[in-house]
Amino acid sequence: MKIRLIDLPFFLLPLLLWPISFVLLRPIFIYAMFVSGLILAVLSIARYGKYIYWKGRQSVLATIAIGACAALLLYTLFLAGYYVSPLIGIKTSVLNVYSMIYSQQSNYVLLPLLAFIGIFEEVYWRGALQGFAGKKTKLFAKFPWAASIIYYSCVHLLTGNPVLALAAFIVGITTSLVANRYGILCSMITHIVWIEAIIVFLPVSSII
Repeated sequence: MKIRLIDLPFFLLPLLLWPISFVLLRPIFIYAMFVSGLILAVLSIARYGKYIYWKGRQSVLATIAIGACAALLLYTLFLAGYYVSPLIGIKTSVLNVYSMIYSQQSNYVLLPLLAFIGIFEEVYWRGALQGFAGKKTKLFAKFPWAASIIYYSCVHLLTGNPVLALAAFIVGITTSLVANRYGILCSMITHIVWIEAIIVFLPVSSII
């Protein structure tokens, strides 16, 4: 089934919003990402809500547990990455990512903003885009998660920091597979728990 031209602007929107948020509005990129994510999430639900896989057959407790376990796995991967980064010469780039976030606001402001950004991203990337790709394209019909992983990783290259693209790839694999199996309510938990832990509650830089 061919994708209609009317659908293209919505799915190409991150190509505009990411450079604006991370490059043009770098000093306030957390707020810019909040607004960008909100725009994408609202449009996702309003226009492509029928493609969003919200929850699997598992119970609410199982959804929380699976999401939290996936977040722990993700955190462990980033912890290992931070440890290895000096060995492969990317520690400066990694530190630049963290410093960009910490320079924005206090943790009291970051806490809710990061949570909402996580929710918004799941609704768009693992919700509307992934669901649409699975139902409306032949290429990703059997592996809809691959569409969100590839696009989510590539769009972060527009930030000018390859480390962000690598991080997005790791986050994308984890959350896309979780969403594909258990729904985006589960991947939302993964995204929120991971990002709050690694940025606010237990930054990897405070461990190593």
